[in-house]
Amino acid sequence: MSKVMTMHPRSPLRYTAIGDSITAGIGSWFNYGYAHQYRDFIKKDWKTRVVFRNLGKPGWTSQQLLHALRNDAVFFKAIQAADIITCSIGGNDLIQAGRVYDKTRNKKAGEMALQHFQRNFLSIDQNIKNIKKFSNTPYIIRYIELYNPLPELALARQWVKKLNQILHKAADSHTKIVPIYATFLHQENTLLFIDGMHPNYKGHRVIAETIRSLDDKP
Repeated sequence: MSKVMTMHPRSPLRYTAIGDSITAGIGSWFNYGYAHQYRDFIKKDWKTRVVFRNLGKPGWTSQQLLHALRNDAVFFKAIQAADIITCSIGGNDLIQAGRVYDKTRNKKAGEMALQHFQRNFLSIDQNIKNIKKFSNTPYIIRYIELYNPLPELALARQWVKKLNQILHKAADSHTKIVPIYATFLHQENTLLFIDGMHPNYKGHRVIAETIRSLDDKP
């Protein structure tokens, strides 16, 4: 991030947030979620204007996000212009697998979902980096680890850990993985909304602060 900031300390920074309902801010007051809060941190830390696009879509799976990156001009242009990209995705993939498991008791439901997620996510990452390949300015990507959206399901912890391992495969000089799993573990009553699925305001704050902690300070 330091490259972006030192090269353009007074220019507007362009921040695009993509993903699911967590990116959309569901669970926080007035949907003022991690993406909005992180945007505010960027303004404060770097003393610059931020051009912000929040493209989070409640309910989206990795397949839907991949489709948008491949076919939606709004997503393409927002990624193309962005200096900073954050992404939360994968929770709905596992939630759908949990529903299949509830009906069938087929333990392979999670493994199948993880296989699909890995294929989709690695394609998501490659699509973003292909879009950014000819960028004239440095950029950063932050993929947010998944906390456990199904703590009542014994298999879910294994699934979430494996999904987060997939996310870490994308790490490179542009890309860091936001480590929130351990912070949320056993803190669900404090950090999750009353629906038990989405972060509450405090949970979103934790995510934003953890993203911020990965930034190179000026």
